[in-house]
Amino acid sequence: MDFFKQLEVTEQNLPSAALKQDWLAEWQTKGVLRAIDRQWIEQLSQHVGEENPALLVAGSLCSAFLGAGHICIDLSAIWQSSVENVSVGTLRRILREAGVQSLADWCENLKSSALVGDDKEEQATPLVLVNQRLYLYRYFQYEQTLIQYLDNQLNRSAFSVDSDLLARLFEASNAEPDWQKVAVANAASLGFSVISGGPGTGKTTTVTKLLALLVGQAMNEGQSLKIALAAPTGKAAARLTESITRAKESLPLSAEITAAIPDQASTLHRLLGSDFGRSRFKHNEQNPLHLDILLVDEVSMVDLPMMAKLIEALPKHCRLILLGDKDQLASVEAGSILGDMTHGIENAYFQPDWADYLARVSQQPLQAFGNPHAPKISRALTLLRTSYRFSKDSGIGRLANAVNMGDKQAVMSCLKAGLGDVQWRLSQTKPIQSDMAELANGYDDYWQGVRDNAAIALLFEKFSAFQILTAVRQGEWGVEHINRQLEEYFFKRGRIKDLHTWYPGKAVMLTRNDKGLNLFNGDIGLCMPDEDNRLRVWFMQPDGSFKGLLPSRLSEFETVFAMTVHKSQGSEFDQVILLLPVNSSPVLTRELIYTGITRAKQAFTLWGPELLIYEAVDRRVQRYSGLKPILWPREAT
Repeated sequence: MDFFKQLEVTEQNLPSAALKQDWLAEWQTKGVLRAIDRQWIEQLSQHVGEENPALLVAGSLCSAFLGAGHICIDLSAIWQSSVENVSVGTLRRILREAGVQSLADWCENLKSSALVGDDKEEQATPLVLVNQRLYLYRYFQYEQTLIQYLDNQLNRSAFSVDSDLLARLFEASNAEPDWQKVAVANAASLGFSVISGGPGTGKTTTVTKLLALLVGQAMNEGQSLKIALAAPTGKAAARLTESITRAKESLPLSAEITAAIPDQASTLHRLLGSDFGRSRFKHNEQNPLHLDILLVDEVSMVDLPMMAKLIEALPKHCRLILLGDKDQLASVEAGSILGDMTHGIENAYFQPDWADYLARVSQQPLQAFGNPHAPKISRALTLLRTSYRFSKDSGIGRLANAVNMGDKQAVMSCLKAGLGDVQWRLSQTKPIQSDMAELANGYDDYWQGVRDNAAIALLFEKFSAFQILTAVRQGEWGVEHINRQLEEYFFKRGRIKDLHTWYPGKAVMLTRNDKGLNLFNGDIGLCMPDEDNRLRVWFMQPDGSFKGLLPSRLSEFETVFAMTVHKSQGSEFDQVILLLPVNSSPVLTRELIYTGITRAKQAFTLWGPELLIYEAVDRRVQRYSGLKPILWPREAT
């Protein structure tokens, strides 16, 4: 029986006789489950006539955890510590109704269900149980696609590297070793590689030299390469385009090699040929991309389904280079791909034989970085460890590092020291007039550009110089309320003539992909008149050009004088103010604070209570998956 063809669950498609489970209703009321989680498991259970609490608990939580970004649920972890808003005692009481007295009993109950299969099942079942991890079938398949791909890549023979050409790309360095050079040598040797690094560590400079090396080697052999650049969002693609273009100018190689390196990036959706409103893409296993090399930036933002579909669309010979900051927030949707792959990168380094190989190719002293306990995945990973943007005296650099280390005392020392580029201030229970004035002042230069009817390119530059970030969407310090307050402030000061219509200077962010306009969720538009004095909303394209659309053509968008930290990923601003709520929230994590800090290039200000800052630095993003335990068996528990 193929359950997925027979069942179609929507919020309107309730089972005619919903199961009478008081605890399911209670969990929904408490926010443990969404309506769709409860309806999904009730409908499945009714379909096969199975009301076993062991299945209902596991299946409903599996769906709920997926909504929170997890690929699966770890039954062992839930058995030991339960879940938020549900005590261990309550959970065990419910499971005892099914005769479940232990974790082993729970697993055996699930295995006996017609709704649960394992990794050896030939026939699809809605749920899959493997090593005490329970998945929805589709996400188990996505994870298996990635695991199989990594296993194939890590067992491939190394490619040869032109050491002389590599040496030409790098000047002699006092840094020992030069991790940028090591990263290029490593990635050039492999069909799959990951280069990670914090802000200012030279990630795009490094990959530009990597592409130059690969192009140069191909030309020496009389060949040419089809190369594509991509990123998860339009903003990230535009930044990658700009960075690669700039980095190409300083390459110490021939104009022929430089010209063969592309400098136009696209979004992953555009690359794969998005069929808007559906999960399928034009390019897939049956219709692969025509590429030899694919570089993807900002990989921390890529979720598991997208990564699986990207891998399926790659021809077998295509090299894949992933670039990103492992310490940033994970993707909004399910998965923490970059974090899982780079879990132990800080200390693992390379297996000894691979360290010796890289030392010969790169002429760098790497023998001390051989680790006999390094897992196979470490071969594909390189961490850029030197920041060229922030000096040792930089407050932003010191603060970001302290947050990453989880050093709460160092974090507060940086904030309280009042360093030139880092400031901290307490926030009120709710924003007051002086707060809004301080926040709004950051856009003074932008509004001057609006009044002067500045060129769109200059206006985007002014808008991108300053950004207010929020940790949450709702509440007094949430993005929705702050945007409303800012617009009202601008209105009272005459910068906006009418709050209820489109006005010059209105800044919006799309909240949904639009096939007809070829625009994507996260794209930012600025409203300004065209040459005929008609208001249009202007969007920057990945090639740096601008497209102006009549406001009536936009359907789903939100004001973006403030944006959430999640939405800011892939962007950088000269000055950033990060607003924390005044009450505790599970979204306040070390990764969120770090991501907010590292959006700033010149100045960063944090608004929030000291206790919440401590709490956030203490809390890490944790997402269940089977990827990390497989790739890092000695590290993962």
